[in-house]
Amino acid sequence: LKSEKFINATKQRQEQLIKKLEMEDEQLVEILKDQDNKPNRKKFAIVNLGIIEKFIEAGKLDAKIDITEDSLVASGLVRRKLDGVRILSKGDIKSKVNISVTGASKSAVEAVKKAGGSLTLTSETSN
Repeated sequence: LKSEKFINATKQRQEQLIKKLEMEDEQLVEILKDQDNKPNRKKFAIVNLGIIEKFIEAGKLDAKIDITEDSLVASGLVRRKLDGVRILSKGDIKSKVNISVTGASKSAVEAVKKAGGSLTLTSETSN
């Protein structure tokens, strides 16, 4: 009698584990479907204008010379360029700067121009 209960309990536990694994497999499939599987998609290092302003104020970037992707890496603001650097308009920029990067949002370009500087794109990827 005890061995039958043990066998039944073991079978029930096995069934529970199988159901749990099936559910986890379904969740994993959903996660993989949601991921972006585009092997040729470019990855950009993202930089916000507010962070550039903070680095200028801290003396890590010089607003008097052109700010390039290489100078952003040298200052420590960007770890790696990846496929390029993309500037976004989050934060305020007060310094007159000349920036040359791979990509930028339209609002970032406008914000830099409004501050009296220029933002030059070195590639066609801008929106």
